[in-house]
Parts: sequence; C-alpha cells; structure tokens
Amino acid sequence: MRKRNKAILGAAALILAAAGYAYYRYSPALMVDVFEAKRGSIEEIVTSVSAGTVKSRHESTLSAEVGGRVIQVRAAEGTAVRKGDILAALADSELDRQLDAAMAETVSARESLRQAEARRDEAAGKYRAESARAAANLRQAMDEHRRASELFRGGFLSKSEREQADNRLANAEEEAKIAAAGEATVRSIDREIDSLRSRIEAAKAKATGLSDRRAKLRITSPYAGIIIKKTADVGETKTPGAPLFVLADPSDIYIEAPIDESESAKIKVGQKTRLYPDAYLGETFDGRVSEIKPIVEVSKEVSRANTIRVVALSPPKPLRLGMSVDVEVQTGGKDNVLLAPSAAVMEREGRKFVFVAKGGKAVRKDVATGISNWERTEILSGISPGDAVITSLEIKNLSPGSRVGIRTRK
Repeated sequence: MRKRNKAILGAAALILAAAGYAYYRYSPALMVDVFEAKRGSIEEIVTSVSAGTVKSRHESTLSAEVGGRVIQVRAAEGTAVRKGDILAALADSELDRQLDAAMAETVSARESLRQAEARRDEAAGKYRAESARAAANLRQAMDEHRRASELFRGGFLSKSEREQADNRLANAEEEAKIAAAGEATVRSIDREIDSLRSRIEAAKAKATGLSDRRAKLRITSPYAGIIIKKTADVGETKTPGAPLFVLADPSDIYIEAPIDESESAKIKVGQKTRLYPDAYLGETFDGRVSEIKPIVEVSKEVSRANTIRVVALSPPKPLRLGMSVDVEVQTGGKDNVLLAPSAAVMEREGRKFVFVAKGGKAVRKDVATGISNWERTEILSGISPGDAVITSLEIKNLSPGSRVGIRTRK
C-alpha cells in the first residue's frame, strides 16, 4: 500500500512539473522596456519638499499708527504703487474735535494777545505822559517851595503863603506817586502778555501734535512696490497697530523653499540650482543658493524642514511675487560611474534591487547605490555595464523568473 501511495505522489509531482513547464514555455512573454546599464556622469540633486514661493527682500506690513474708521481704500491686492501714494484714509471724530478745539484756542489766545498789546501801548503812553507832567510839576513845586522857605525865613513871606507852598509840593509829590503807579500797570500787562504768548505756543504745539496725528490717518506708501495683501475695507474700525496692507518691492526678489531635514546638511550657500516656475511649464531657470536659515522648522509636508533662499540668475522671463517654483539644488556629482534609471530601483525590507532581463527571464539583482537624482542612480555593485535593467515596473505580473521579451532598449 505504501509503495502504491508513493507512486501516486510521484506521478502527481511529475504532472505538476510538466504542467508548469508547459505553462512557462507556451504562455506569452511579458513585453518590457529595458535600459542598458552604462557608465556616465551623474549630478546629486536635492529637491525641495514642496514648491518654493517668490518673495521680496523688502517687504513691509503697513499698520494704522492711529486708530479710526476706514473711510477710503485706494489700493487692492496686486496694485502697483509709487512712493507717497495714498493707500487708505481713516477718520476719528474725537481727534477732529480736539484739533478744532486746539485751533480755536490758538485763535482766541492770539486775539487776547492783540487786545493786551493794545492796552499795554495805551497804558505805556499814558504812563509816559503822566510821568513827564508829574515830574515837571514836582520840580516846579520843589523850586517854589525852596524860594518860599528862604523868603519866609527872611521875613518877606507870610506863614499862610508858606503853607500854600507846602501844599503845592505835597500835591506834586502825590501826583508823582500816582504817575509812578502807571508803571506797575504796564508791568502787569507785560506779565499778561507773556502768559498769553505761552498760551499761544502751548495751543499751537497741541494743534500741531493733533494735526500730525490726524495726518497719520492717511496711510501712504513708503516706497514703490506692489500690494500683496490688503486687510482694510471701508467701514471697518481699526485699532492702533492694526495691519492694513503688506507692501513688497518686486525689484529685489528671491525664492524661499523648504528642504527635508535629512538632506539639509548637503546644502551650501553658493550651490547652483534649477528653478521650475509653474507659470512657465517646461522652462528651466538657473539660480544660486543665497541663504540657509539657521533653524529647522515644522512643515506641513514633512515633520521637519530647513528653509533656503535662492536667487534667480538672469531669469529669461519675469518672476512675479507669489509665484510657485520647484527648486532643485545641485549638491554634488561624479563621473564615470555605473548608472541605472532611478525609477527602476526598488526597495523592500531594507534591501534595494532591480529586475534584469536575462535569458528571456526577469532576474532580481540586489544592488548597492550611491548618489541619485530623479533620473539616474549610481550603482555601486550588483549589476554590470550592459545589463538590461527592466524599467516597465508597472506590469503587475512581473516577478523573479517571469518570461520577458524586450520591447524597447534605451
């Protein structure tokens, strides 16, 4: 019985082997494209993890220094402006009221000063005239009193006449005192004038300050550029410091792009770049790395990214602010190395390999790789020059041992 079972199993194995051989021999071969591995030069390229953005080195956020209600907006996003152009206007009714009051105070103080100066001129004139008259009367009274005293002592003048001379002198002295009081009046008016002049200067200073503050309600462009962002609309109330516009100078631009943290160490200032603006599909611009930011930041595309800045070198077409640009940085290169298409190199369980068409079959070859870019990968070991590396990896049934026919060689 055991011998009989072994015979049956052996026969079944032979039948299966024959069927497999027949299927392999007579099933149609998978037609594939191949690339003949060959030696050549390769550039090492680091590509930005997402498209870069054209930005300006001179970019300013224009804010409202003084709060108020937006009553006019003259610029929109994309508007080209000149230095000094009015972009928006705000209004503040309380500020207007204070300015009107300060200007009215200035006018009032000036009118009071004019009247005080007129009163001083009148008082000064009156003081001068009365002082001169009182001084002349006093001198005359003093002379008459001296003569009367001499005559009285000589017995030539009666006592009553002497008393009259005394009274005239006393009256003249009193008149001189009254005249002297006019000087105090003039001095008092002078002090009033000084006070009014100080009041005028204070009112003028206040009006000037309020006027300067109101002038800040007009938002003007500090330099020629393009408005790349607007956050002001008529009717809105803005607080001091609230951003209204973002202004950028389009004459001094660069491209900012994120580089994966794992490849950021390869980037150096001065390295050449290739730029692929989305606006100019198929066109390539030359560039150069101008700056590498000293910090690694969190990016939406990868966990960590290092941002670089690139300047375009004589771009054949204009790069406009906000444009998206793919960036490739040339970080190195080698000559006379064995090359294979990057798309043909696969990796599973930590091992890299390619399929090679050999003897009508697909043969898996484990490989060690060096530098690579989107197009080519350096092969350090595993295949030889002339090997037909299969590039038609989209074929689902392709596996080690599959029958293959070569459709195209490259």
